[in-house]
Amino acid sequence: MVSYEQRELVGSDPHSLLFGPDDHHGEPAGEPPSGRRSDNRGHHRHQRRRRRSRRLLLLTLTVLALIIVAASGWFVVRPIVLNHLAPKDWAGSGTGDVLVKVNPGDGADAIAQALLKAGVVRTSAAFRAAASANSDSRSIQPGVYRVHKQMAAAQALALMLDPSSRVAIKVSVPEGSSEKKIIVMLATALGVPSAQVQQAADDVGNLGLPAGYQQGTNPPSSAEGFFYPDTYSLDPGTTPTDALQQMIVEFTSKDRELKFAAGAMADGMTPYQALIIASMIEREAKFADDRAKVARVVLNRIAARMPLGIDATSLYGEELAGRDPKQVDYDVPAPYNTRLSPGLPPTPIGNPGEAALTAAVNPAAGNWLYYVNGDAAGHLYFTADPKAFTAAVERCQANKWGCT
Repeated sequence: MVSYEQRELVGSDPHSLLFGPDDHHGEPAGEPPSGRRSDNRGHHRHQRRRRRSRRLLLLTLTVLALIIVAASGWFVVRPIVLNHLAPKDWAGSGTGDVLVKVNPGDGADAIAQALLKAGVVRTSAAFRAAASANSDSRSIQPGVYRVHKQMAAAQALALMLDPSSRVAIKVSVPEGSSEKKIIVMLATALGVPSAQVQQAADDVGNLGLPAGYQQGTNPPSSAEGFFYPDTYSLDPGTTPTDALQQMIVEFTSKDRELKFAAGAMADGMTPYQALIIASMIEREAKFADDRAKVARVVLNRIAARMPLGIDATSLYGEELAGRDPKQVDYDVPAPYNTRLSPGLPPTPIGNPGEAALTAAVNPAAGNWLYYVNGDAAGHLYFTADPKAFTAAVERCQANKWGCT
């Protein structure tokens, strides 16, 4: 039951129960206070912006904290990771000496394995890494190298790039050297008996003579003439057969370079006949101007069916037989006595160089049939007149210019 006072209050101002006497501040009943709605929205927007700013700041600080923690951890973990992932390697220049062989065609992997097997590097991966970091590693040449045990891979690579580290046996074969002299040279250089080298030289079929020289009526019965004169670097442990084959490979290369075999056939000779003539030129002519003329004299005499009369062939025959060349008897028939035996000797009489090979297939133009030393230096005098030749021989003998 509502009292009179209550009825009066309700009846007179129903809003007074909701807002109280000061809430509407004189505003008409039933209307919101002036500006209140827009103020509330602005206030809410401001609060939302403040909350977003706080969240963004918190996120930024969190990310920075994570970066700092990760970076700090990496500096601690990095050495451990690198130490685990990097190939194990020795430090320093190593100790003692060891020989390592690099074969033709060996790349970084093969060289790394050879070094590992010899105890030079700690791991093959260490050498591969060093080789990958140094483009000069591609220039490592085949051969035997003196390095040290337990070396840092980079230092092992540096040694193998240093020419002074290569261990080689030098053998210099002079132009015109005979097989017999070459055998003695090789035996001394390789530290083996001469008989062992001679046995290898006698096995002609195993030496790899160029195919074009094994044709015709007079195929090679020895490897004389095919041991190209040059300076050779032989690896320790090289066998006599390997050394001789290397010289023949060099001859084959020079033959192709000079087109020697083709030139011989163009002149109506077999390559082997031209090689025999080149070996005689090498022994007979000291000076460039005389070589092609000697070639022409030989060809002219063969065409005239005259004995060659080249004493160097007889001297070679005596050397081959183990006799003193100074005691040669030119009146005794022998395979290499070209005063009596017609045509070419059975084999070359030495191993000719490039100049003699070139002259043999490029003979000078002329009708000469004779030559003899024309002065003390050894320049040759050429003639087609037998009387002029006889006079030149007498002059040579009188002046002791080396005529017999």
